[in-house]
Amino acid sequence: MKNKVLVTATTFPRWKNDSSPRFVYELSERLASKYNLIVLAPHHKGAAKKENIGKLEVVRFAYFKPESLQKLCYGGGIIPNMQKSLLAKMQMPLLIISEFLASYKIIKDKHINMVHAHWILPQGFVGVFLKRFLKVKLLVSVHGSDLFPLKNIFFKKLQYSVIKDSDIITTNSKATKNELVKRFPEFSKKIEVIPMGVDVNIFKNKKTPKPKKYVKNKILLFVGRLSDQKGLQYIIDAMPDIIKYDSKIKLLIIGEGPYEKVLRERLRENKIEEYVEFLGSLPVSAVVKYYNFADIFIMPSLSTKTGTEALGLTLLEAMASGCAVIGTNVGGIPFVIKNNYNGILIKQKNSLELSNAVAEILKNKKISAKLGKNAAEFAKKNYSWGKISKDFMKIYKNLLK
Repeated sequence: MKNKVLVTATTFPRWKNDSSPRFVYELSERLASKYNLIVLAPHHKGAAKKENIGKLEVVRFAYFKPESLQKLCYGGGIIPNMQKSLLAKMQMPLLIISEFLASYKIIKDKHINMVHAHWILPQGFVGVFLKRFLKVKLLVSVHGSDLFPLKNIFFKKLQYSVIKDSDIITTNSKATKNELVKRFPEFSKKIEVIPMGVDVNIFKNKKTPKPKKYVKNKILLFVGRLSDQKGLQYIIDAMPDIIKYDSKIKLLIIGEGPYEKVLRERLRENKIEEYVEFLGSLPVSAVVKYYNFADIFIMPSLSTKTGTEALGLTLLEAMASGCAVIGTNVGGIPFVIKNNYNGILIKQKNSLELSNAVAEILKNKKISAKLGKNAAEFAKKNYSWGKISKDFMKIYKNLLK
């Protein structure tokens, strides 16, 4: 008989072809080959309260009435949503209480053996109480957004209580582990680095030809949430110099978020609207094609008060697809990009260095091909879901034996 595990997360696909990050689903689906997994996530308007997705039983709990006014989760993410909406801020305690009650019921009804909480807050915090009251094992996976931007004493005390009472902690990168150990060195022995993965069967070099509308263009690509921390403003500021190098350049931006208005205004200020396209959120099947025909993928993330790029899954997807990549030397990015081997590292907030890196790749096809080839090999070896799921299975086995 399989052990039963409750997976809790605030980011999980709401429906088919949802643009929300899929890594909790991708990992859980693979772990479900050996364990009975129930996923608990916040409800969103239009999403089913209960459904089966693949091998997973998915339950979504409402945390505010009317449900159409649930503003805290999805979209730009919890922290950006709270920053722009007073209603979202007010819903945080309701989310925690609702998640606890929904988790408690599932654990009692389904005889759950372990809770796998994604993110320290709020899931890990809720998990601590579930462990105390119901004597379940607790694994917490830290993804960075629950750590780097939350630095005041109040959040550190909450983080401390979660790290202290968890059985095992996993972090998505060495950068995240280093920050966690720096804050709580006494718990370093229970922290392991196991990143989220990439489906290398989907994200791979297929040499997709460019669509007719882009056949004469050199394509720069960004995929991700549109926020100030992602650094897109520095790509836009670099575009005038890049255009001087190649007037047929085109920057394609895939994603959604609260920073889009600021970015569009920056385009107007630089008078380069014709060189940039906002494509919005796209399903995975479409994004794969863009990775394959793009000339360069750029992740210009920043280390700011609102966060630090702990890993960058879209960067890994682009690398697995054999695309030449440029990334900033912050957070977990330098643990992924080996400069001039599988990508190019640049300083953050440096548009001139960014434009020079773009020109260097575009002017030399051999360099571009080498970077793409090495990137694909690196991603497949280190970040395939096959490898990552096996690492998590070892932890599950140790906790549940």
